[in-house]
Amino acid sequence: MPFRPAPSTTAPRADDVSSLAREVALPHTPRLLRVQPRLFLTITAAFLLLALPLALLASATLRGAIYRTYADRALRESHLVATLPPVRAALEGDPLARNTLNALINRYRVLLGADYVVVTDRATRRLTHPNPKRLGEPMVGGDFRSFLRGRSITETAQGTLGPSVRAKVPVWGSNGQVLGLASVGFLLPHLGDVFEAVVRVALPWYMGALLLALLLASMLARRVRREMLDLEPEQIAGALLHYRTVLNALEEGVLVVRAGQVHVMNPQARLLLGLGEDGAALPVPLERLLPGLLREAAPTGPESPLSLTVRERPLLVGVRPVPDGTQVLTLRDLAQVRALANELTQAQRYANLLRAQTHEFTNRLHTLAGLLHLGETAEALRLIYAQQDRHAAHLGAVQALRHVRLAALVLGKYERAAELGVTLTLDPLTTLPESLPTSVLDLTELAVGNLLENAFEALAETKGGEVRLLIADDPEGLLVEVRDNGPGVPAPLADTLTQRGVSSKGPGRGIGLSLVQTRAHNLGGTLSHDRVTGPDGQAWTRFTLEIPL
Repeated sequence: MPFRPAPSTTAPRADDVSSLAREVALPHTPRLLRVQPRLFLTITAAFLLLALPLALLASATLRGAIYRTYADRALRESHLVATLPPVRAALEGDPLARNTLNALINRYRVLLGADYVVVTDRATRRLTHPNPKRLGEPMVGGDFRSFLRGRSITETAQGTLGPSVRAKVPVWGSNGQVLGLASVGFLLPHLGDVFEAVVRVALPWYMGALLLALLLASMLARRVRREMLDLEPEQIAGALLHYRTVLNALEEGVLVVRAGQVHVMNPQARLLLGLGEDGAALPVPLERLLPGLLREAAPTGPESPLSLTVRERPLLVGVRPVPDGTQVLTLRDLAQVRALANELTQAQRYANLLRAQTHEFTNRLHTLAGLLHLGETAEALRLIYAQQDRHAAHLGAVQALRHVRLAALVLGKYERAAELGVTLTLDPLTTLPESLPTSVLDLTELAVGNLLENAFEALAETKGGEVRLLIADDPEGLLVEVRDNGPGVPAPLADTLTQRGVSSKGPGRGIGLSLVQTRAHNLGGTLSHDRVTGPDGQAWTRFTLEIPL
């Protein structure tokens, strides 16, 4: 079947793709970035816009986690300090414990890794401090009431050593009273160093992810550029608009078919198929639009289109395959094609008649000029009168046709026959009614022109060639009969002579009889041919056209 997609056997070469891109697209606009840097910058910016906030959020979360970790650690270690016997003894007034407490706590601070460990009495006077000069001074910064009520807290406060995260835990005496507080703290600058160290460890991974994203962006940009035939987006959009404009401007209907589904249909195709603007949502099965095409079509191509009737409209369907398996169907209104062919045939016929008349008139002028130069005036006059009589006889013969165009056609054929050395005779029984339907008159002109021309050509190598024409009406309809005494129709072509492209004159012919046959069939008429023998025993080839009225 001609509509079965065939896979492409050869891939397009790079130079073919480049030439195709240059053919369908306008040049790139220099003021716009090309697609590769555009994609690269877009993907990079998208990654940065997404990754940077995530990195900042992760950093803030990490920083908060570090603060909470050190706050919990400060609280835990402050509870541990508050339960040490030397601390309780010093706060209960033991002089020896009070004198050795600062040195003991500072050694303990080093073991804990804390920035400071401070023990105060109820009046928040320091009993321990990393700086001995600060002993006896009140502790500064933060909440100093919660511990008196027996509550432990963690806070970020500004102390004498700087801002820090610290805990304040009450120290309980043996009688259940609050003797003072124990506070373990970590300076914020120290926590910042910890955060920066963690970030330095994670930074290479972040930069690696960024480089990977940039590499993928570059690869994607190159892939997109290659898939887009090295065209820019605005070039592709412009080519698409041009394609749609050209497709919609065609006078022929165009369908693009893949795997039996119509994917593209221009407005002219919708009009020819009797569909509205939204008559068929694409894709649509081809069988729904052109019923019988897949079943009846033989392998065909654009040089041999198929005639179909869709919604009582005759269409000429041509198929042009594409290497990727897609097929392009062209639809033409068969009535318009026939009208154009008829006009072309008429134009060619009139051109031949004018050429014949010019040739004949030139010969007559040369003859008259020679006779006048020779002084044979009487012979020149006899030639003029003879030509006038012959022309008058022809005019009298065609008067029976009663239709000016048909009469002019037959009159011109007299000149054509004279040029070819063929005798053309209009049967005396020829007669036509004064009024005929336009379609019948057009078909009659078409048939007379083609049948007479075919008869002339059949007599090209026959001496004493003779053609007889009869045009008459009867109760059953109109009859057109053309006879010639030529060799007749070759036997191999007898049954197919009226088919398109069939001719005994070689390739490129076989249009006229096919056109007459088609037009006659549309009007309910018939075109036939046979071989008959006249009363004198001479054989004639007869073509007969019968048109019902």
